[in-house]
This record gives sequence, structure tokens and C-alpha cells, in this order.
Amino acid sequence: MSSTDNRQRVRAAFEAVGRGDPSAFVALMADDVTYTLIGSTAMSGTFRGREELMRRLLGPLIAAMATPLQFEIESLMSEGDRVVVQACSHATLRSGAPYANTYCFVFRFAGAQAVEVTEYLDTALITRAVGVPADRAELLRRMDLNMWEMFREVTRQSRGGELFETAPFWMAFNPRGTEFHNMVAVRDAVDAEALCAAIRAFYGPRQRPFSVWLRAHGDAALEAALRARGFSDFLRMPGMALLGDPGTRCDAAGLTIRAATSEAQRRDYLHVSAEAYATYGAPRKCAEDAFAALASVCAPHIQGFVGYVEGAPVAAAAVYVTHGVAGIGWVGTVPEYRGRGFGEAVTWAAIREGFRRGGAFANLQASPMGRPIYERMGFVTPTEYRVLVGTV
Repeated sequence: MSSTDNRQRVRAAFEAVGRGDPSAFVALMADDVTYTLIGSTAMSGTFRGREELMRRLLGPLIAAMATPLQFEIESLMSEGDRVVVQACSHATLRSGAPYANTYCFVFRFAGAQAVEVTEYLDTALITRAVGVPADRAELLRRMDLNMWEMFREVTRQSRGGELFETAPFWMAFNPRGTEFHNMVAVRDAVDAEALCAAIRAFYGPRQRPFSVWLRAHGDAALEAALRARGFSDFLRMPGMALLGDPGTRCDAAGLTIRAATSEAQRRDYLHVSAEAYATYGAPRKCAEDAFAALASVCAPHIQGFVGYVEGAPVAAAAVYVTHGVAGIGWVGTVPEYRGRGFGEAVTWAAIREGFRRGGAFANLQASPMGRPIYERMGFVTPTEYRVLVGTV
């Protein structure tokens, strides 16, 4: 086959993939093809033969796509037995997230089939493409796991914090915490009477208020039973997710954002959180306990960010990377600086760091004030967390 023929075969294969027919691309490969995806990610490596290529690379990628992968070929060149393609792509993942990448493919032909292929691309994007759960139940499970771990971590880092854990639920105690901070997190089926007995035993001697956090997607029967016992809404928090990395970086005029990595920056983070969450009735002493240690804002899986205006801390947000999810928490802006985009800017800084540390998608629980902002940023709302208060 001439180099012109091979160029035409490559172009036709990419066009067929865009029509939802990957068979032409697979047929382009020799039975014993050596196909290398560059990088050091879980998806990278050298795949030997069509069967291994389909099983380990092409199959998982195709399964993650809700729409065909449309390629736009920017250049197509050949010399001798090699064909080089520069292209970009776009598609929608089954998770609902957009997927776009840029590529350079190098094919070496023997006759009419490619015997060696090297694919260069943004490997982080393909890792996230197969990392975001396509199944709603699995997506919700990962969101739950990340949220629970974030709040457990806050209690672990808090001055005087205690955790009591069982398989179906866990309880947090913060000595100066409000109902919000002293949470009972339900994670599996549990009898209402058994739960109330455990609450009495744990919170009774400590004489602090508490709340019960329920999942709209998993705790309907328990919610009904607790409401029948007189429990009522304390608040409802949308469970929101950013299903993919849009690459957004947000700059706000006059704002300088820094990662909180020193004691001085920890104190700045604490100051912003105390001022911001006073809006919701949280006393300053709660923030003082929650962010008493540097590890509360700077750890291998945690990073807080502070936004400054003329040297004064005015906005903050943190990311908690667990279970392959970038969990965003404690987003806040001091009241006199609201409405300038500062909260959104520090949130994007936290999201970017979460993706850099390996999160496949971002996860957060929104306040009423924050929800419209997060929706504008591209977050969707797969579920809701219902926080109830009552007496046992």
C-alpha cells in the first residue's frame, strides 16, 4: 500500500469512529499490533495485540462515552511507512460530563495494517473519563463516601473532637459545636429506635445539640420514622457534582489566592471561615476548634486556599481528596466582600488542586447562598442531604 492509501485509510477510520463505528479503527490494526499510550497513568502503557488493546484501552473508553467520539483532524502527514495525525476530539461521557482531548497519533504500517501505534494525548483527561462513574448508584456512593470522610476529618482535626462509628452510622462530637457540627451520619439501613438509643447514649452525657443527616437517595424509610417521632428539618443541602474537569481558572479583580501552608495562613483561613459562617449562626469558637491545627488546612489529602485583598484575608475554600473525588468544603467570603466573585475564584482554585491530586470529579454540599453560583459553574445536583433535628 502507498503512503497515500494509508493516509486515506487512517482518515476513513477516524471518520467512522465519529459515526459511532469503531470497527474500522480496530480493523486498521494488525492482529499483533503494538499500541502505546504515553504517560504514567493507570490508562497508560503498551498493549500487544488487538484483543488486549480492546480489553484494556478501547473497550473501557467506549463504555464511558454516551456519544461517539468526534475527531477533527488538524493535519495528516505521511513519510515512508509512517502516518502522523494531529487531531482534537469532543464527546459527552455517560456521566454527563463533556470530554475533549488533543492528540498526536504515529502509525507505522506494514502493508495495509498498522503494526505499531503511539498515541500522545492529555492522559489526565482520559483517566478522569473512565474515573467518573457512569452508573448513578455508584456516583452517589462516591459522593457519600467523600462527604462523610470530609466531615469525619473535620472532627478528627477539631480540638476535643470525638467520633463513634458503627457499620450503619457514625456520630461526631465537637465540644463547642452546634447541631450542624455534632452530626449523626447515616450510611446504611438502621432501625429508628436503635438509632435513637445510640444517640441518647452518645450525646446525652455530653449535653450538646445534634442533627441526623439522611440521604434522599437511601434513607426514605428512616426519614419517615424519625419525622413520626417529632424530628423536623434543620436544613436541606443539595448534593452537587462537577462531572469532569472543564479546565476553568477564575481570576477575580484585586484578589490574590494562596494555598494555606503556614501557621499565619491557617489563622487567615480560620478568620474567613469564622466571619463567613457567622451568617448561618455558627459562633467563632466553632471555627477556632475546627481549624486549630495546620493539618486541618494542609495535608496530603487536604488543601485550603485563602483569597486576599490588599493583604487582608477575605475568602476561603478547601479541597478534601478521598475515594477519587475532589470534595469542596468550607467555601466562604467575609460579608463586606461578597458579590465580587471572590468565593467562586477560591472555589475554582480548590477544584483545580483537587483534579491535580487525582480527583475524577468534584463534589460539594451547597448552602442556599452558594447553589446558584455552583450551578453557573457547571455543577449538577444528583441528590439532596436532609438534616433533621429533634429529641430522643
